[in-house]
Amino acid sequence: MELEELIKSEESERGKNLERALEIANREWENLRESLKLCGDIGEFSEEEFMIGIIEEDVIIREQAISPTKSVSFYAPTFYPMYFVNNLLKMEERKPEYKYKTVEALYAFIELATKAAQRLGLVGTFSMGFGAGYGNVRTGWLAEKGLPDEIKVFHSMFFNANKIDYDWDFHWTSVCERLKVIFDKFMEWQNDPKLYHKEVKPKTIVKPMMV
Repeated sequence: MELEELIKSEESERGKNLERALEIANREWENLRESLKLCGDIGEFSEEEFMIGIIEEDVIIREQAISPTKSVSFYAPTFYPMYFVNNLLKMEERKPEYKYKTVEALYAFIELATKAAQRLGLVGTFSMGFGAGYGNVRTGWLAEKGLPDEIKVFHSMFFNANKIDYDWDFHWTSVCERLKVIFDKFMEWQNDPKLYHKEVKPKTIVKPMMV
């Protein structure tokens, strides 16, 4: 069943949930677009680039080709991209009390920011690292899966020895400027693997074998 058909179908509360989730996703994409405007224009939100569905109902509309939250533990299924809709809805439900400082917001923003980074030219680890870093500084939470070095660098560059406060607005000039500096650094690493390993990846410590 196509997404539009599902939303319009008679059966359903799930159709209403999907429609509401897409409204939230569009709103947060525009917020993301505003915060990244100095990096370039990420364009309009497109549900075709995300896995949109409700897993409890066994409804999966489309599986995206790449996701930073895809290969997580089987025992932590909430964080799969197929839970994008659920995370958006739960984020919205908890937003009056917690603002964006929830796990659901973290994983929703990782999906959104990773796709935005790809639209701006980052690929692979670099787009995923940028997305995970953005999710961290937006919510205060760390992703369950990987890329700790990239997240740490993103966090330190974003707050840059300033007071750590996750209650920032997307349109703030200071936020847009900091994200531009971070994006340019990620792009620099992508274009220069040696620089990336020098500045991001810790040196491997080789322990001598016991004989």
